[in-house]
Amino acid sequence: MRIGPAPVLVLSVGVTLGCEPGDGAPGVAGEPGLLESASARPVAPLLAEEPPPAFGAYPGVRHGGNYMHNYYLPPAPGTTPWFPTWSPDGESIAVGMAGSVWEVDVETGDATELTRGGTYHSSPSYSPDGRWIAYTADYGGERVQLEILDTETGETRALTDDRFVYADPVFSPDGTRLAYVSSAPNGFFNVYIREVADGDWAGPEIAVTSDNSYGNNRLYFGPMDMYVSPAWMPGGEELLLVSNRDVPLGSGNVIRVPARADGILEAQTVLREQTLYRTRPDVSLHGRRFVYSSTAGAADQFNNLYVQPTTGGEPYKLTFFEHDAFHPRWSPDGETIAYITNEDGLPQLELIETYGGGRRRIEIGERTYAGPTGMLSVTVRTDASGRDPVAARVTLLGPDGKYHAPPDEYARIGQRGRYPAFHTDGTFTVALPPGEADLTIVKGFEIEPQRMKVAIEADATVELEVTLHRFADLSADGWHNGSTHVHMNYAGNLHNTLENLMFMSAAEDQDIVNEQVANKDNRILDHQFFVPGGGEHPVSADTEDMVVIVGQEYRPPFYGHVFMFGMRDHLISPFTTGYEGTAIESLYPSNTDMMRKAKDQGATTGYVHPYFGDVDPLTFGLMGGKGFMVDAVLGTSDALEWSTAERAGFFPLYALWSNDVRICATGGEDSISNLHATPLVGAMRTYVRPPDGRLTADGWFEGLRGAAAFVTNGPLVELTVNGEIPGSVLGLGADATSVEVDASVRSIVPLTRAWLVRDGEDVLDLELTEDRMSAFYSGDIEIDGSGWIHLRAEGEPEERFPLDAAYPQGFTNPVWFTVGGEAIRDAAGAQYGLDWIDELERQAREWPGWRSQSEQDHVYAQFEEARDVYRRLLAEAGGAGGE
Repeated sequence: MRIGPAPVLVLSVGVTLGCEPGDGAPGVAGEPGLLESASARPVAPLLAEEPPPAFGAYPGVRHGGNYMHNYYLPPAPGTTPWFPTWSPDGESIAVGMAGSVWEVDVETGDATELTRGGTYHSSPSYSPDGRWIAYTADYGGERVQLEILDTETGETRALTDDRFVYADPVFSPDGTRLAYVSSAPNGFFNVYIREVADGDWAGPEIAVTSDNSYGNNRLYFGPMDMYVSPAWMPGGEELLLVSNRDVPLGSGNVIRVPARADGILEAQTVLREQTLYRTRPDVSLHGRRFVYSSTAGAADQFNNLYVQPTTGGEPYKLTFFEHDAFHPRWSPDGETIAYITNEDGLPQLELIETYGGGRRRIEIGERTYAGPTGMLSVTVRTDASGRDPVAARVTLLGPDGKYHAPPDEYARIGQRGRYPAFHTDGTFTVALPPGEADLTIVKGFEIEPQRMKVAIEADATVELEVTLHRFADLSADGWHNGSTHVHMNYAGNLHNTLENLMFMSAAEDQDIVNEQVANKDNRILDHQFFVPGGGEHPVSADTEDMVVIVGQEYRPPFYGHVFMFGMRDHLISPFTTGYEGTAIESLYPSNTDMMRKAKDQGATTGYVHPYFGDVDPLTFGLMGGKGFMVDAVLGTSDALEWSTAERAGFFPLYALWSNDVRICATGGEDSISNLHATPLVGAMRTYVRPPDGRLTADGWFEGLRGAAAFVTNGPLVELTVNGEIPGSVLGLGADATSVEVDASVRSIVPLTRAWLVRDGEDVLDLELTEDRMSAFYSGDIEIDGSGWIHLRAEGEPEERFPLDAAYPQGFTNPVWFTVGGEAIRDAAGAQYGLDWIDELERQAREWPGWRSQSEQDHVYAQFEEARDVYRRLLAEAGGAGGE
């Protein structure tokens, strides 16, 4: 059916048509009432009904992790064309788009929906006669199966039904077999072939490849080999594959194998380069060459199109883009290549002449839907914005049980909470099947989110106006928030910009955008956006309420990754150490060396995403921040970042705080923001109070270095001790036995606990309000000598929606205090630091990539320098073994 002019029903939800306080409106006093309607009804509080389902993380796959989800599997949900495949007559191209398989007319761009259902469809492949289309069906991240469409009848059927992940179906040249990738039976990707006839299996499964271990645990890829992206040779007797068999880094080489059982044993490598799932070879009409997507190792920052002989040889570069070209496919006559471009941001379908190089974008035109369809049009405002729309984040679950987004927005899955979402500038329109849709609109942590169920009717448009209420304005009090860990472009499907980062940050109600240049394997992404000087980037110079800073993430896998912001002259290079099989495999230089170089340029530094879970890192191999306890006491690290809700980081942090090492805890979710499955920008963020309360780059980082900050993925936690904010140091008299504490917690989701911690011990629980969304305390806390106090708050995982969080968590940095001039010391904390360095050195001595003894001596001397500090602290605390 085609959607044309339709009846319009206009509804308003929020304070614009809300009830007055005291007239029976639901919720606490002052909460905006919501308009009840047959077409839109509020869900208040948000969890009064079951939250929408969280997206799965493909448990049927045991390797590749989140990078594989983003670089290999089709985006689900996705809003724009993906995985193009030509029809046999060359007049149309089938793509995965908006959760369905669509057929796009090459000349007009008009699109016809071929499949529809409760799963996300993609990866179409035509049979040579055009009768059948095999495709994948994603069950919300729980599994991905194979299905097949009869193009004559429109009927579909499942080809598989198990818990594993299937990908890349492709018909053989004669149409009698289907090659595909499956993670069955053990969770590792292998390539299989199976006979098909009349839209169903006609023979047993044949394993072209099988599980094989590389031996070592390869960085980001693990020990087990993978085999992906099969492409048939014209005779049907051989396949091209991408595999990392015998390859230390990346997703592997292009290999040529016989299309039969155990064909991998006769594999020939035809292209050797470090890849990242994007290669996707496609063989030309006569089988002499193949087209593929590549960065040529480290040559390109973006993926371009290349051709190369199928027997091996030298690649020839077809395109020279400063954006990505994904998934190339030859037309049936070989004269044109279809591919996905992200030149303007979102992935779109484009054609390029094989000979001549002329390009033509296929803009999606009129859409013909496979079933009844209605439209939802929404405008978002706040009670402070008047009639002007405001940017916000939206989660929209359709009546079909799938998540939806507008065709001009990038659909995402928040990696921590696993809820799909998109960002809007304040107005959007989405096509939905009839029924009840579940709509939630969020804008940061200081504005009440709204959730409502909206009735969608076929051939009609519901226009909805939503007004959000701001209950807190911390910026007005000088507290400015932003994540300490955001990446812009990182090999994802979206071509991102600093302006788009600012848009997303505005939607999440952030004030600071800390973009980090970083390596992805052998590429350096976004290096061209670094501006010497160390301060605010020019892109935000004319914006009063937002500041952009471009810094760096230094990413050595052994010591741990580090942020570096404010470098005056240049980025630190090389961007990493410790990569197997490279010229930078050694653990020299250390993090200490590189952070000192950054600090020589004025940088603020800190360890990022170092720890996870609740276990003491000292008992678990030191986790991802092995070098932290060295650099904390040597003064080379200013901060320790929380990238997700976790408690493991408190073990090393409390040990340091209890010895007056004033490391600032920060929040930075590690949003790789051009990926579609990644923590959302600002999901874990840092509120900082600059010394003068003004929003500036220099002031924000000065406040951070002074620990005038709190960390949160939702709860707003505020603390003063004797009237002083976190980061302060109180000098108390020798007779002081208590301090005056004022603490408050406010949250957009329910909490289970808010409490004060003194010197690492829980000392007082704040009483939560009836709705468990706030708590307050004002009174005295007893002290016994010098120490520190901070405030923590947490909630349950089951009540995290709509946060992109494993569970709600917020905590302040401490207020330190000295009593009678006595130093803040703790013997157990100092001994913890010594034990940590012993374990660090043990692991370092086992590293196989050192280049010389002098390198080791240099690094071990730094370890000993840090030991000396802990020994002094231990002695001053009166501990055994101190000097």
